[in-house]
Formats: sequence, C-alpha cells, structure tokens
Amino acid sequence: MNTFIGNHLLQRITLFLVLIMSMMSFVPNVDASFVPSSQSSSVELRAQDMTSVQNTLESKMVKERLATLGYSKDEINARLGLLSDGELHSLATQLGSLDAGSGALGLVIAILVIVILTLVIMKMT
Repeated sequence: MNTFIGNHLLQRITLFLVLIMSMMSFVPNVDASFVPSSQSSSVELRAQDMTSVQNTLESKMVKERLATLGYSKDEINARLGLLSDGELHSLATQLGSLDAGSGALGLVIAILVIVILTLVIMKMT
C-alpha cells in the first residue's frame, strides 16, 4: 500500500513538473537595454505638442467656435491635460498638416479643426 501511494504521489509530482516546465517554455525571451536620452525626451515632445495645439486654439475663429459650443478656455485646457502623450501628438500632427488657407478653404480647415477638437473633447467625457 505504501508503494502504491508513493508511486502515485511520484507520478502526480512528475506530471505537475512536466506541466510547469512546458508552460514556462511558452514565455517569450525578452531583451532589454538602455534608451538613449535623445529618445527618452517625452516631456519635451509633449511640451512641443501642447504648444502647437495651444497656438491653434488661440486663433480667432477657433476661439469663437469653441465659445459658441459652450467651452471655456479653462475647460479646454483641463481636457487637453487629460490627453495621453500619443493622443496629444496625434492631434498636434493633424493640426500641423493643415494649411492655413483663406476664403472658403480657410473656413473648411477651421471647421475640420473644430470637429477634431470637439471629437477629442467628447471622447474624453
């Protein structure tokens, strides 16, 4: 009887160890290294993106449109502060790709900027 319990316990331990070792074989090998300081300047990049967005928000047409939608400057700044680094960078690059046209083209661009800002603000709420 002792031999049967000993063999049965040994079989279970062996099965358990085989299971654990096979699960460990599926873990990917991850290599890490130091990041150069030029790539780790996310604070500077965020500040540049925030400046770009702030400059766009200071335009007269954008200010008027956001005011008619009922957004105050403090509320807009608070919501911009809630954006992640990736979202802020995406917004800044989209604003940077727009040309400041005149006439109907300028109106279309201003409406696009307002729609993008409104969507970002609405997404945050």
